[in-house]
Amino acid sequence: MRFLNNFLLFFGLLFSPYLLLGQYYSSKNYSTTDGLPNNAVRSLFLDSKNILWIGTENGVSRMENGSFSNLDETDGLGHNSCWDINQDINGNMWFASYGGGVSKYDGKKFTVFNVKNGLPVDRVRKLFPYNNKMFVGTELGISIIDINTNKVITPKEILPHFGVFLVSDFFIYKNVVYFSTINEGLFKVDTSTSIPKIIPVVEFKITGNDKDPHVYSLGNFGSTLYSSNKGFVNIFDLEHLKNGIISTNTFGQSIVWDYVKDTRNEIFAAAWGVFDSDGGLYQITNNKMVNVSDYYGIDSRNLLNVVYDKSKDILYVSSKDKGIYEVRLNKMIDYNLFDKKSIIDFEVFINQKVILHHNGISFFNTSNTLLSSIPLSDFKKAETNFIKKTKKQLPTHNDGFFELNYEVPASGIDFYRLVKHDKVLCVSSNIGIFEINFDGKIINYVPIHTYEFGFTPNNKFFETNPYGGAHVYEDVYNLKVKSFDEKVMAIVKILNHNDRTYLLSVFNGLFVYKNNQFHSYLAEGIWKEKKFKHITINDKGQLILAAEFGNVFIVDDSKKFKILKTISKKEIVGNTILFLESYKDFILIGTEKGINLYKDGIVRLIDKEQGLKDGAVTTSQIFENQLWLGTKKGYYTIDLERLIAPQTTVSEMTISAIAINNVPISSANYKWFRFNSKELICDYKDNSFSIDFIPKGHAFPNKLKFRYRLKSTNRWSPYSEKTNLFLPYLPYGKYNLEVEVFDSNAGKATIFKLLKICIEPPFWMTWWFIALVVLVLFNILVYLIFKSKKKSREKAVIQKRIAETKLEALLSQMNPHFTFNAMNAIQDYIISNDIDNSLKYIGEFAKLIRKTL
Repeated sequence: MRFLNNFLLFFGLLFSPYLLLGQYYSSKNYSTTDGLPNNAVRSLFLDSKNILWIGTENGVSRMENGSFSNLDETDGLGHNSCWDINQDINGNMWFASYGGGVSKYDGKKFTVFNVKNGLPVDRVRKLFPYNNKMFVGTELGISIIDINTNKVITPKEILPHFGVFLVSDFFIYKNVVYFSTINEGLFKVDTSTSIPKIIPVVEFKITGNDKDPHVYSLGNFGSTLYSSNKGFVNIFDLEHLKNGIISTNTFGQSIVWDYVKDTRNEIFAAAWGVFDSDGGLYQITNNKMVNVSDYYGIDSRNLLNVVYDKSKDILYVSSKDKGIYEVRLNKMIDYNLFDKKSIIDFEVFINQKVILHHNGISFFNTSNTLLSSIPLSDFKKAETNFIKKTKKQLPTHNDGFFELNYEVPASGIDFYRLVKHDKVLCVSSNIGIFEINFDGKIINYVPIHTYEFGFTPNNKFFETNPYGGAHVYEDVYNLKVKSFDEKVMAIVKILNHNDRTYLLSVFNGLFVYKNNQFHSYLAEGIWKEKKFKHITINDKGQLILAAEFGNVFIVDDSKKFKILKTISKKEIVGNTILFLESYKDFILIGTEKGINLYKDGIVRLIDKEQGLKDGAVTTSQIFENQLWLGTKKGYYTIDLERLIAPQTTVSEMTISAIAINNVPISSANYKWFRFNSKELICDYKDNSFSIDFIPKGHAFPNKLKFRYRLKSTNRWSPYSEKTNLFLPYLPYGKYNLEVEVFDSNAGKATIFKLLKICIEPPFWMTWWFIALVVLVLFNILVYLIFKSKKKSREKAVIQKRIAETKLEALLSQMNPHFTFNAMNAIQDYIISNDIDNSLKYIGEFAKLIRKTL
């Protein structure tokens, strides 16, 4: 049967709440300049770990922390043109290509399926996992691949029309797999037999005419099925379809290529009109398609996919021409263009929110619905009527007043401040001060020109003159000035607190008005600070003051002046303080960089990454649990409860790449783009390392800063925003590389043990080599000692033998007969009285005896 082809007029779009709110601009665009391989993105998929996979016309990409890891044919991918991505129950990733079949990736290598393996054609459009099977949608029907055995089965029941059988989408309903085709209708797959069968559910009558019904994609939500037709969407009840009842409603426009539902049960659709320019991101509400592209800052009208990350409350949207968009749906920060009016001040008045802007004043109820406005012409009219009717002398510079120019036209009116007092609002401007009642009507005009004004605790009006100090009025309507102080100069902010009125000067420090007198903290030696710009009060009744370019102070001035805490400007991100507010235990310090959220010494930064894209804040005000920030083009509303809530931060740190001596390590060391070891062992020559790491589990990558240390006893390195470490020429030894990540969104620092590095010493510094050398030296020493002792022993033996030989020789000479003969000879010399010869003979004989004995 044929799908019904009805049209629905979409005039409800004109009353869309998104158009009333203005542009939110919460998206971020990623393209080839950020690392995508191509801006033509055909498919998106969030895997079981909430990692985004992106299929492009030039390969597949994997995005984490805003960085991309790419795969293409050189890595084993079957074809670079990737039209769909999915994951099986084993965790393997599958990629459908238009021209190269199907590629299965296990984290290390690819397995490619094509016509050689049993696919009907290599042009694959869709993938769908169910149990242990992967259903493959091609241009000639479906194939079923067993994820464990890689066996391919291709049912043959359906014959193609016009040479094609274009499978456009899959879904499962009550454990039955259904698939659609662009031109033939809706079918289901019977897998109860060994050879699966294809059973028609809704068949089209094919004529080849463009007016034939089409199914470009499906969105299955419970028992409701959204079917994308050419220029509209059909809605089917699946229970009716099962029973053969084909009833449908139609609505919408363009051609929807993908649907998704978020945790709020809001349905989003990605559309591309092919030949029309009516594509974009749509929200489907009550069977109406509302184009929210501009609201979310999506400038492409050629969208093909949309997926939802519920852990981060983020939509990812792919385009055919501009890469992908990251859309944050958690509108903690909302922006209202407000017709691009420049906001000057806010106030709450009789349950109404009042906005002072450059075109006048607007009044809103608690639902932010516009109640009434006072245009510039009304202010000028009030001034003109007063001048015409008054009989009083108008104040002049000679009288000590800041003189007004009564010739200023309505278009030249500049507003300064909005102050609530009793049951009226007072508005200051360059043409005077106006009183407005709770009905939004101007009831009084006072010809006073002042930038800052207020009311004393006893309800006296006072204003500051940039040239003449401060005026306190007994009767402001008759310009009766009671007190005047020329020292109260350059006042930029006024605050009433208890029985005091505080005034801030950018040159003369802090003033207070009490007991009908002005007191200068600077002149009286109470506080030496000279330059102030902002003041507010916290829940404890303490004053919080800030200098425009300096520190922030928490002060107790209830009984005796005391500075309780000084927040150094070094702790604050930004150079110029634009506003200062207090909410519960937090201090909100606004700078040109964003909002510094301070509590107990910890600073969190809220900036454009969270949605605060216009940092030029002109005014601030807290309404209950909302912070309103005015800019020159509109205003922000910020949910303070969400703002101060604890934020998730980095939960894991993984290594994505390692290069040693500038040479990347082998791909065999990686799985799923991760270095699959906690330890790295290298030779002493391989001692320079480049390590890329990826933090996981956080929402705002630009809020992270990193530092490292090689050992727990080492100092930390300086903080860096780079997710890369370069460690050159490390000495041999063991290192436990730690990385500390500071998340300025969460205000937390976390330490991760990233990698153990073991650099082996040169062989001559190893223990075994040193032991061997010691052993050899010891053996040589022992040998030398042994040899020396042996030589000494041998020498002693030889010397002994020589001595013995000599002795024997002498003994042989000193036999008894020789001795007896010698003695007889001496005796004869004595008897003969030959004294000389006897003495000579005795001496020679004595020498012989001495040598012998």
